[in-house]
Amino acid sequence: MSMEAIAPIGMDAGLSQAVPTTATPAADFAGWLGAGLGKVENSLDTAEAGVRALAAGRDVPVHEVMISLEQARLDLSLAAEVRNRLVEAYQELSRIQL
Repeated sequence: MSMEAIAPIGMDAGLSQAVPTTATPAADFAGWLGAGLGKVENSLDTAEAGVRALAAGRDVPVHEVMISLEQARLDLSLAAEVRNRLVEAYQELSRIQL
């Protein structure tokens, strides 16, 4: 079994593959936060639709409704915890004396 040697990496090799980013970190965080809130809203809508279908007497598997309710609860808990951490960080920054 023959093994090939690892070729040295030149300084310009890594730079040519780099993709320049034009988005600011604040915009990325805002996008991430918006996508997360969209996911929470979708999971809440899915859970509500399942409960309504179950209440209307349609043939909906109960376990799928329960899973969607639990997923919505977990997503909402995560969103609330992120909000709490953001408020806590803001309060900590406002206490800093300049």
